Amino acid sequence: MLSDSIRVLRQSKENESGKIGEALILRGFEIEARNMEERLQQVTGRPHVPFDGNLVSQPDGEAVQP
Repeated sequence: MLSDSIRVLRQSKENESGKIGEALILRGFEIEARNMEERLQQVTGRPHVPFDGNLVSQPDGEAVQP
């Protein structure tokens, strides 16, 4: 998920000295991404989880394209 990727990037910036400002900005982006993911799940009924370019839980009748 997007928020998980941003979290990993934020944690790496927190470990670097002098990167606290960047870590705080990334924390804001992480919160917004998680909010977006939750809204997408509420609207579509599916989690926003990319897996090889497709959603993990696809609606019935929708084929996975390679």
